[in-house]
Amino acid sequence: MDKPASTIIYVPGIRPKPPADIHRANLWRCLLEGVRRVDDTTAGSLARHEDRFRLVPWPHVFYSHARDPAPDEPGLERLLALPGPEPEDISEAEHWHKRFAQLVYLLADRFPFLIDHVATPDLKETLQDSLRYLRNEQRIADRVRDMVRDAVTKAWEDGQRILLIGHSFGSVIAFDVLWQLSREQRATFRLDTFLTLGSPLGMKFVRHRLLGARAHGLERYPDNIRRWVNLAAIGDLTALERRFARDYRPMLRHGLVECITDNLQLKNYFRGPNGLNVHKCYGYMINPETASVVARWWRS
Repeated sequence: MDKPASTIIYVPGIRPKPPADIHRANLWRCLLEGVRRVDDTTAGSLARHEDRFRLVPWPHVFYSHARDPAPDEPGLERLLALPGPEPEDISEAEHWHKRFAQLVYLLADRFPFLIDHVATPDLKETLQDSLRYLRNEQRIADRVRDMVRDAVTKAWEDGQRILLIGHSFGSVIAFDVLWQLSREQRATFRLDTFLTLGSPLGMKFVRHRLLGARAHGLERYPDNIRRWVNLAAIGDLTALERRFARDYRPMLRHGLVECITDNLQLKNYFRGPNGLNVHKCYGYMINPETASVVARWWRS
């Protein structure tokens, strides 16, 4: 049951994060509890290898300050205490306001001139930060990708099986790194499983700005992913219910990846200072769908 030659690498999303040691500990608590809920035996095995869970703390290079973890603590403890979402969590995530917002954001992704008219101040700030990476301003994207690539290549060179988890914009960075390893470095590395959580990789805004976007044909895509699992929560305005098996169909059709699996019906019931946050990393990590992917991978 033990898997000492397996490593989980987690790439967080954009915006400031708590100090790395606190952030990693909270993510680990959520993941371990999620796995315990679906497979107690595997959770016991996983718990004995905490050192195999590695966080790439790139936001601390991208931003000049860390996020105060205190406001998240009540929501974190609620996740750990409740076995699942409460009725009000589900009804709020499925409310027509959320559905309407998704439709508006999908239209804005298709017609970018609408963004200034529909984006909230928080979304505008996130888009500005995203463009800072996508434009590689002051070579910040190079520095961020180096951190992820170093973590992946070290695990690979150590003979590890790798589960690479990218939450939110972290999945974009991870995808860029996989493309670099595949198409620029021509490395023989092959990733066992790529798990994306609340990912914007289906958005045109992102896809047209990926490192491989200007390459020709299949060179636009990495060819070093064995399995890709994409999970998104109901009401997540970052993921926008995009199916990657459709958006990245050429990868499947031409055998660049064995399978791409989408599940867009997760229930993320994290509640922070501003209420329900269906995009929150902790809610994704404790989710039974995430936990099931991790447990199956760990056992295999």
